[in-house]
Amino acid sequence: MGGVIIACKDSGMCDKLSHTLAAAGIDVLGTATKGASALQKAARYYGDNGVLLCSYAMSDMTASELFRIMPENFEMVVLLSARQRVIFDESGMLCLNIPINRGDLIDTIFMLTGQQKPEPVRKPDSRSASDKEIIFRAKALLMERNNMSEPDAHRFLQKRSMNTGQSLVSVAQNILNGVL
Repeated sequence: MGGVIIACKDSGMCDKLSHTLAAAGIDVLGTATKGASALQKAARYYGDNGVLLCSYAMSDMTASELFRIMPENFEMVVLLSARQRVIFDESGMLCLNIPINRGDLIDTIFMLTGQQKPEPVRKPDSRSASDKEIIFRAKALLMERNNMSEPDAHRFLQKRSMNTGQSLVSVAQNILNGVL
């Protein structure tokens, strides 16, 4: 499937949604403050599937009116407040509550567009077990010798590391060796 067209009465809301989706790796095909503009943008992607993400009402039409005339190759997601949800009764559309849960929005759009959700980048644990043990023992020594709390001892190691340009493990080893 393709990307997302965002249609909201408020252009600031369009921009926020666009940035949120783009930051998550979702293709944003365009934004619009009027339903007619959203339809024109969708028509450009004739044959490509996509998602139309819209608020309850744009300046020229409601989500229900837009749903009835939008291209068949687009799915629709409507953002509704609790009050709007009570009066909104349209089948065939997904609805998300306002205030928007960022995770729910992103997961829903990935599901509908068929795009692959990128794997989160995980920082590898670069410290070996022996390095962790050295840091632990140095903190314990600082806590005993200097009457520091664990967070204070850790902060001391970090600060000393930054000030000297040495790694945290090197500073911890120097403390254990009696150099510091």
